[in-house]
Amino acid sequence: MIEKTEHYVRNRSWKAKLEFYFTRVESTLAISGLVLMLGLSLAEIILRNLFHASIPGADILIRYLVLWVSFIGAVVAVRERHIKVEIISIWLPEIWRRRLERPIFLFSAVVCAVITLAAVRFWHQEWINVPPGEKWITILGIVIPLSFFLLSLHFALRFVIGPRSRERKA
Repeated sequence: MIEKTEHYVRNRSWKAKLEFYFTRVESTLAISGLVLMLGLSLAEIILRNLFHASIPGADILIRYLVLWVSFIGAVVAVRERHIKVEIISIWLPEIWRRRLERPIFLFSAVVCAVITLAAVRFWHQEWINVPPGEKWITILGIVIPLSFFLLSLHFALRFVIGPRSRERKA
C-alpha cells in the first residue's frame, strides 16, 4: 500500500500532490475525530455507570466532535464524488457533461468560498462575544468555516487539474 501511495505521489503534478496531501490530512482529521468521539463516549459511559463520575466538559466536546466528524466527513464524501453538489449533469448528454465539468467545479468553488466567508464572520462574532472561560468551545466551532474552505479548495483544484475520471483512465 505504501509503495502504491509513493508511486501515485511521485508521478503526479504538484497540484495533484497538493490535493493528495490535503486528502490525507482530511481523512486523518475525520478518523481521529471519530475515534476520539467513540473513546470519549465509552469512557463517559463507564465512568457514569461504574463510578458515578464524569469527565468535565466531555458532553460539550462530544457534541462538537460530532460536528467535526460530520463536516469533515462531508468534505471527504464530496471529494470522493459520493455526493454530487450539482444535479444538472444528470440530464445532459455525455459531451455536454464533459464540457461543463470545469465550470461546475469553478462555480462550486466560488459558492463554497462565499459560504466560507460568511461562516468566518459568524465564527469571529461568536469568538468576540463569548465569555473568556468558554473560548475553548468556540475554537471547536472553527470546523464549519474550515470545512467549507476545504470544499472550496478541492473544487478549485479540480477546476485547475480537471475531473478525476480522466485521471483514473490515464
